[in-house]
Amino acid sequence: MKPVSRRVKHSSSLFQNLITGPVVAKITGSVNKLGQQYQNATVVLYNKANLQPIAVKRPDRNGNYSFLGLNTKLKTFIVAFDQNQQFNAVIQDNMVPK
Repeated sequence: MKPVSRRVKHSSSLFQNLITGPVVAKITGSVNKLGQQYQNATVVLYNKANLQPIAVKRPDRNGNYSFLGLNTKLKTFIVAFDQNQQFNAVIQDNMVPK
């Protein structure tokens, strides 16, 4: 048998590089369709630095959603997709957890 050497190769393009720090923030919002609260949507929170999804939520009965336990220095954007595919996705950019 031949000796084997192993090396660790960094795969930074495959993993998120999340900023560590205070994790006491949240992002809350609501989904509306034609001025009415809407619950048949999928809301996705993305990391703005690398475009990777951080979390996926479904709004409650009143159309409200929240992402809890986030870093206050994290820069994100949110995309809401209509499950009935009647409307285009909606994007909320530059969301900063508070």
